[in-house]
Amino acid sequence: MGTKASRKNFYMEIRKSPGRFLSIFFIVALGVAFFSGIRSSEPSMRITGDAYFDGANLMDIQVMSTLGITEDDIDAIEKVDGVELAEGSYSSDFLCNTEDKQYVFHVMSLTDEVNEVSVSEGRLPEKTGECLMDADMGYEVGDKIVLTSGTEDPLEDTLKTDTYTVVGLGSSPCYVSIERGSTTIGSGSVSAFMMVPEETFALDVYTEAYVKVEGASDLTAYTDEYDSLVSGVMDRIEEITGERGEIRKNEILEDAQEEIDEGRKELEEGRAEADQELADALAQITDGENQLADAKAQLESGRQQLEAGKAKLISSQNEIDSAKSQYESGLSQWKAGQAEYESGLAEYNASKPAAEEEIRQGEQKMSYYRQQLDQQWAKYQQAMAGISELQTQISGLEQQIQALKEKLGGLEEGSDEYEQVLAELTKAETDLATAQGALSYLQEETAGAEEKLNAGETAYQAGVQELEAAKKQLSDGATQLEAAKSTLDATKAQLDSAWNQIQSGQKQIDDGWAEINAQEKNPESGEAQIAENEAKLADARKEYESGKAEAEQELADGEQELLDAEEQLADVEDPEWYIYDRSNLVEYDGYGENADRMRAIGRVFPVLFFLVAALISLTSMTRMVEEQRIEIGTMKALGYDRFAIAAKYLGYALLATVGGSIVGVLIGEKILPFIIIYAYGILYQHIPEILVPYAWSYAIQASAAALACTMLATLFACYKELGEQPASLMRPPAPKIGKRVFLEHVTFIWKRLSFTWKSTVRNLMRYKKRFFMTIFGIGGCMALMVVGFGLRDSIYEIADIQYEEIQTYDGSAYLQENVTEEDRENLDTFMKEDSDIERYMDAYMMNVTLEHGSDEHDAYLTILADPDKSEEYFSFHDRISKEEYRLSDHGAIISEKTARLLNAEVGDTIRLKDEENGSHELTIEHICENYMGHYIYMTPSYYEEVTGAELEYNCILFQTDESFSKEEMEEAGEKIVARDEVLSVSYMHDIEKQLDDMLGSLNLVIVVLIVSAGMLAFVVLYNLNTINITERQRELATLKVLGFYDREVAEYVYRENILLTLIGALVGVGLGKVLHLFIIETVEVDAAMFGRIINLPSYIYSLAFTVAFSLIVNGVMFFKLRKIDMVESLKSIE
Repeated sequence: MGTKASRKNFYMEIRKSPGRFLSIFFIVALGVAFFSGIRSSEPSMRITGDAYFDGANLMDIQVMSTLGITEDDIDAIEKVDGVELAEGSYSSDFLCNTEDKQYVFHVMSLTDEVNEVSVSEGRLPEKTGECLMDADMGYEVGDKIVLTSGTEDPLEDTLKTDTYTVVGLGSSPCYVSIERGSTTIGSGSVSAFMMVPEETFALDVYTEAYVKVEGASDLTAYTDEYDSLVSGVMDRIEEITGERGEIRKNEILEDAQEEIDEGRKELEEGRAEADQELADALAQITDGENQLADAKAQLESGRQQLEAGKAKLISSQNEIDSAKSQYESGLSQWKAGQAEYESGLAEYNASKPAAEEEIRQGEQKMSYYRQQLDQQWAKYQQAMAGISELQTQISGLEQQIQALKEKLGGLEEGSDEYEQVLAELTKAETDLATAQGALSYLQEETAGAEEKLNAGETAYQAGVQELEAAKKQLSDGATQLEAAKSTLDATKAQLDSAWNQIQSGQKQIDDGWAEINAQEKNPESGEAQIAENEAKLADARKEYESGKAEAEQELADGEQELLDAEEQLADVEDPEWYIYDRSNLVEYDGYGENADRMRAIGRVFPVLFFLVAALISLTSMTRMVEEQRIEIGTMKALGYDRFAIAAKYLGYALLATVGGSIVGVLIGEKILPFIIIYAYGILYQHIPEILVPYAWSYAIQASAAALACTMLATLFACYKELGEQPASLMRPPAPKIGKRVFLEHVTFIWKRLSFTWKSTVRNLMRYKKRFFMTIFGIGGCMALMVVGFGLRDSIYEIADIQYEEIQTYDGSAYLQENVTEEDRENLDTFMKEDSDIERYMDAYMMNVTLEHGSDEHDAYLTILADPDKSEEYFSFHDRISKEEYRLSDHGAIISEKTARLLNAEVGDTIRLKDEENGSHELTIEHICENYMGHYIYMTPSYYEEVTGAELEYNCILFQTDESFSKEEMEEAGEKIVARDEVLSVSYMHDIEKQLDDMLGSLNLVIVVLIVSAGMLAFVVLYNLNTINITERQRELATLKVLGFYDREVAEYVYRENILLTLIGALVGVGLGKVLHLFIIETVEVDAAMFGRIINLPSYIYSLAFTVAFSLIVNGVMFFKLRKIDMVESLKSIE
């Protein structure tokens, strides 16, 4: 292409055949993109994971010890060559009970320099009582969490508080997936992690130490270089474990010696206390014996008192009966008196108004009479006063007259004085007569008045007395009634009191008789009580003797324990140190294994993909050179040398291949790894950033392979054409000699074919290169799709088959190491009585090593207590024939993948090794279908025969009700794990979910494989059809000249394409099945076996896509067929 004309011809060739150029371009781009993209997915996954781990300062080594890690241990680890830093940490598992469910939280202390937590919301905890919660758990900032121990040890031994406030949510690099590991409490599975400040823990020593290795962060995780570097440091840490263990042992021994000394002191104190308690007990027994003697005496006295009591009761009953008679008599009298009182009261009440009225009237009369009588007395008194006065006056007058007479006798008559005296005498006599007359009158008047007045007074007094008598009678009646009432009431009270006393006395008598009757009915009750007390006393003495012996035994045991402890001090073993790398983290290895799966897929799948693309590119360039043989002959005749002629085609192929390679690398190594890692993000969602650097080694490999295929094919085609003479090249090649096809010999078919179908069959056989290239291209694409769908069938179904058809039990409960026979019986009783458990069986499960020749592999030994019922928990059968097997005493059943890894067959003898019983030979009786893990099954009898060891079952397989949900199943398991005999419980649905989650992440990867295969199929079909139409252009133009319509010409071509598509699809089915089996065996990891069967729908889907792409391409080709110019095509040879 050195001349201007050559360069122009080169560019014009690209412009004239853009379809061919672009088809080569896109085929190469697809092949390179798929090859380099799939292969670079594995390093991209490792780089993405490594960047996350380095960014979070994930530890490289975890160190644990049976006696904990001290600060001095941390310092010693940091001094180990290759250790960058070491940091101690605390962790433990606790229960959290909510209204709906019980969770298990793995509580860890925050570290300063390793395992940095990523906070997605809130902040890190700063003080005791605060925590950062696993963001996947669904808690919110501000929520309260209350923890419980879940074991016999109180929570306070490990944590300072049980209540925490969520102050932040986040993720930890120690958990790269959604799984959180297993535990020995609760349901057996950790639900989430929880971070707290270091001071929250109440432990004296760290539970683990995290170590960073110098230079490890500069290496990529999951690589041999990283593993080798970390392994070397682990070996050097292992070297100091002896010294550190001895130091720690000495510390423990010193503490233990102090405890022994303290124990001896307590033993002596306990001895003194026991002696005192025994003395007190003996004194109590002596007192009891004395009391028993007193009780016997009291019993005899009681008998005598009983007889006396009977006599007294009889006498009392007589008195009560007499009192009852008196009471009845008194009650009758009271009732008569009550009736009489009520009658008198009624009569009194009836006569009282009239009597009161009569008394009132009498009082009025007596008052009036008294008034009249008083007036009469007043008059009488006045008259008597007058009489008295008159008598006095008369007496005075008589004396005056006597005096006057005497005086008058002494006086002269006639004298004045005489006359005066006489006058006075006359007057006095007159007055005397008057007074005597008045006196006489008054005396006459008063002579009967005093008698009348006295009679009236007598009558008045008689009336008054009569009236007072009436009043008194009325008052006496009321008084008598009141007195009678009082008497009756008093009598009634006396009667009631007497009756109460009678009843009380009767009750006392009845109680007395009841007691006497009870004693008489149980004449031996006293003796029985005494006998019972004697028995109790004997038991007490026996208990005393037993207690004394027990105390002496306990003291002896305590003494022996101290002696044993002192002996054990001398036999104390060095503490065991456990040194782990990152593979001990939950799902850390799973991420690496997923990367390994992508590497395994990248080793096989893209190769076929790329091979198809390369061969189609080779075909395109070969056909291009062959089509332009006339131009090559012309240029050769014009004097162009071979290199100048070939340079055009080599440059054409080079430009298309280089361009396609560049685009394929740029797109494929960015998009495919990103899609694949994003798909795995379902499992590893906390890896923050997907890193997809270009893997130039894979880019160069893919590009070099593409260049080699196209350039060598072009060079070979040019060499073949340039070897001929220009005159020969300037003429079209001679038509191939026609040959009879195979169907022509099958006359009963051939003669029934139409002309068009006969032409189609001959054309297929005529263009053998196109036939086989089309078959291979379509078959290869079909095979790739079959493999894609087949991978989905093989991978997705193993979880259902493994845990629903092979291992059919719901869960397993692992027992504590030192379970006694009584504990087993108690647990067995519990399992029988638990209504949630439908059935269960004791089993023995242990990790062992199997050897066969030079091959060995770890497996899980499973021994069922009742082999006759093994089908209720396991299905032992052949994967292909489905023949069912049963456990027997003649050999073992091992899983298929295990047998393959050991290169063992039925009837072979293998060796079984375990730490407890050493190495023993056994025979393989059957090989069973199994997909997850490695198992060997034996009967108890065969195991004891092989090992000579007595079997102790260490777990229980159980099945709950079929209708139980996952939550109900876990509730049943929680009741089991809550028992002291059980260490942990695992559920098959958890294992199945983990497997589904892990394999589910491959879904998008498989979709990518299928879509890529489909795209390749489309491009291959398009390219082959383009070549077919181009090289048969004159033939198709001839058909048009002969009168074929465009539709008929298209059908002429379509028949061949459809037949080739169907034949290629059939070839693809066989090729896909073989390739699928090869890929499955390639991508399988040791721990699992993928399915080998491709389901019928997968074949149908693959065929449907292939036919659909063929129809689409045919539709696109129709427009190219319509554009064929009949004249130009027919004269193109000229």
